Amino acid sequence: MAETRTAVWTRRCAIGAFAVALPTALWRVLPGLGVTLGTPADWREFQQLPGSGTWYVLGLSGVQLLAAACCLLLAVPVERVVPPRASARLGRAIPTAIGVAGLTGAGVLLVLVVMSIIAWEKVDPFAGETYGGWAWLSLACYLTAALWPVLLAPASIGYLLQNRGHRRALRR
Repeated sequence: MAETRTAVWTRRCAIGAFAVALPTALWRVLPGLGVTLGTPADWREFQQLPGSGTWYVLGLSGVQLLAAACCLLLAVPVERVVPPRASARLGRAIPTAIGVAGLTGAGVLLVLVVMSIIAWEKVDPFAGETYGGWAWLSLACYLTAALWPVLLAPASIGYLLQNRGHRRALRR
């Protein structure tokens, strides 16, 4: 059976949402592990990287990667997510819960992106410094993260729309 346009775009947006979350997680972890990435020494000292701040960046990046991996659920056909022997009620609830969780996550991410933009001087390790190659790479990593809610919202909406038919079929 051929995929619908909605299914194709939902899958692309879901995979894209996962992919755009990766650069900031990697960028955040590397200074924690001692790879400076050109960050100013006073910033690394303030963040305690490497050192006790490493646990924070590892934890934050771990949570971010886990949340990003959840985006991939939106790329999986509902038949693979709902167990075959699930009750009709459960078969309707699982895809709805996944789609609603995606929309909620997109809303939370949008708030975090806006807050980060407002407080950019606290987020940017190169704040107040002359921008060189490393600073531009850092900015690019964070700009990709700003696309996360932009891709997650349509993936979630598409997932909910394409599973309307699945929910109707379960009612019969």
